[in-house]
Amino acid sequence: MSLLPLLDQNQEMPELQGHTIGFIDTRTDCDAAILELNSAGFSDSTMSVLNGDHGIRLLTRMMSGSLWGETAEDLLKQGVIELSHGHFALIIEARDRDQALAVAAAAAKHSGHGFSYFGELTDERLTR
Repeated sequence: MSLLPLLDQNQEMPELQGHTIGFIDTRTDCDAAILELNSAGFSDSTMSVLNGDHGIRLLTRMMSGSLWGETAEDLLKQGVIELSHGHFALIIEARDRDQALAVAAAAAKHSGHGFSYFGELTDERLTR
């Protein structure tokens, strides 16, 4: 097992900007996606994994106070459903859209779906 899902300890969550967020169905697939991302140059320190009730609270906290539009709203709604079904949210720092697309493509090989990128000026749903 690579990165463990974060536990909610009332910690601050990073801002949405500069992150790609999506969902992966199983722990095995999540681990495989993280290994693939490591091979592509993303370190563990640039990634967070969320799961279950702790994950729902952390994702909600990350998105609260956000001025983002429909993409963020849709992601939060989907996140609550995904995490309540035992799936995993993967949050990865991405400096630009190209890096976000690389993240989404790597995760898609391992049941990754619903990835969105939150850039400096725009937000964009990358995968369904």
